[in-house]
Amino acid sequence: MNTELTAYITLVCTSSVLIIYLCLYVFMKRHKFKNIANWFILYSLSITIYCIGSAFGLMSTTLQEMKFWTIVQYIGMPVSSPLGLLFIMHYLGIKITKRKWIPLIIIPFISLVMVVTNDFHHLHYRVYAFDSVLGAPFVHQEIGIWYMIHGMFTFACMFIAFFLLISHWKETAKVYRPQLIALLFGQLVPMLTAFIYLIGLTPPGIDPVPMSLWLTSLLYVWAISSSRLFSIIPIAKDAIFNSIDDGVIVLDDSYRIIEFNQACESLFPNINKSMLGENFTKVWSQLSSNPFPYNIEPNIHGELRYKKLGNENKIYQVRSTKMQKTNNSNGLLLLFSDITEVKELQEKLEHQAYYDDLTQIYNRRAFFEQCQQSLDASMKSAIPFSVILIDIDYFKKVNDTYGHLCW
Repeated sequence: MNTELTAYITLVCTSSVLIIYLCLYVFMKRHKFKNIANWFILYSLSITIYCIGSAFGLMSTTLQEMKFWTIVQYIGMPVSSPLGLLFIMHYLGIKITKRKWIPLIIIPFISLVMVVTNDFHHLHYRVYAFDSVLGAPFVHQEIGIWYMIHGMFTFACMFIAFFLLISHWKETAKVYRPQLIALLFGQLVPMLTAFIYLIGLTPPGIDPVPMSLWLTSLLYVWAISSSRLFSIIPIAKDAIFNSIDDGVIVLDDSYRIIEFNQACESLFPNINKSMLGENFTKVWSQLSSNPFPYNIEPNIHGELRYKKLGNENKIYQVRSTKMQKTNNSNGLLLLFSDITEVKELQEKLEHQAYYDDLTQIYNRRAFFEQCQQSLDASMKSAIPFSVILIDIDYFKKVNDTYGHLCW
């Protein structure tokens, strides 16, 4: 075995080992990663099978051995790109249904069948033999019709996954972009390598894609360990975070603003990204020209009045809750709900319930409630309590003669 071939096999084996490590690592911690772990494990397993088949194929000495290991490669390789697409879709928060993933498996299944039965129809490989100059295990192949269909499908899956990631770049916070970069390269590297292979710029008879996967594996290892890939999925989080109607402000353990959602920009038009990192009480004074009416602590539950631009008065319900402890620090969520219309309706109903429509003074119900409250307070404080009753003589005659509105 020459040095060049040994280097090829070493690179493929390195890719296999790193991907197996990734599979085992994610499998052991799958309870922390939820459903996305399952898609990543399936995706990694398919690539592992592809790499192992490629490594053993490079050690083949007969054409039958080479064909067998090619079939092994096609157990994993055709499904790797659609599984990678499904994994990216899950990462981005795109709902995955059976209607989305079942059609993606049909072409890979047909490709496997085509490779297994290729000697009977030659639709996948028109020619598949050892290179006449280089010899085993270097293969000379001429592609068939189904190989082209399979190739276009594979490239389409990788390109769509890459495009979906790129399209979410702007809406991803800078702190989470390293995750996105790792996933982008995870799609870009095999796609570019396969393209270079197809146009004949790689060593003849050698599939370079399994050799390049060690790089993407290292990127995934780095992303999982350093940027908490799968523990925190920022893009899926952002999609949910920004779809909430209530304003949400995220504070760190020093009560500095570290994030706010799009609803906050509607509730507080003056809020902007330059305020990130500032203490919330200081920012609130800038937003409302008044101090925040509550102590910054968990379990706030109250109301506040806010004057928006144009002197529009708003009433917001404010709540606070602790975030899950992360990296030895406690954060706080402040939630603001616009209850202006509800409060105005409530005040209107209360006014109708306790005030006389004609005189706009307390009615009988309000009189008795106020008296009962005052009586209870006086009895509790042991102070005298008096009720003065004033009657207007012949008031009914005035009403009957001049009408209720005359006075």
